[in-house]
Amino acid sequence: METRFLVFDTREEVVTTLRELERDGVDASAITVMSSEPLHIDWIGSTGGSSRVSPAKSRIAGFAIAGGVLGATLATLLTVVTSKQVGIVTGGMPVVSPWAFGIIVFELTMLGAILAALGRMVFESGLLIKTTSENYDDAVSEGKIVVEVRGSERERG
Repeated sequence: METRFLVFDTREEVVTTLRELERDGVDASAITVMSSEPLHIDWIGSTGGSSRVSPAKSRIAGFAIAGGVLGATLATLLTVVTSKQVGIVTGGMPVVSPWAFGIIVFELTMLGAILAALGRMVFESGLLIKTTSENYDDAVSEGKIVVEVRGSERERG
């Protein structure tokens, strides 16, 4: 198996090369693009003759909503249980008042949404993975864009 490393200076050169590789019949799974910053390339490989494929959808929004709902639920339970356990004399007023505890519920709802979104973002970005690419090229640390193409000439022909 032959592995080639192609080094580029600009995003446009990379996109042009990816399209050429697609025309040559190189499988998308045999291509790795390495960069020191996000490129936002909408080319993911050949699917039905089209090189424009929408990237995988993020689930961060769903996790933020679930974290907010969980935070609101826990805040409501916290305020209700705490108010009833303390035994405050309220002179006939309700022990649990939505106006008094609304701020606590709001703050814990936001905290839950933020922590869930942050956790999912760290997971989706792959920051928890402790492995490094064995084929990492030093040109990436110099600000270049590297395209790794795996496979032999016979496989691409």
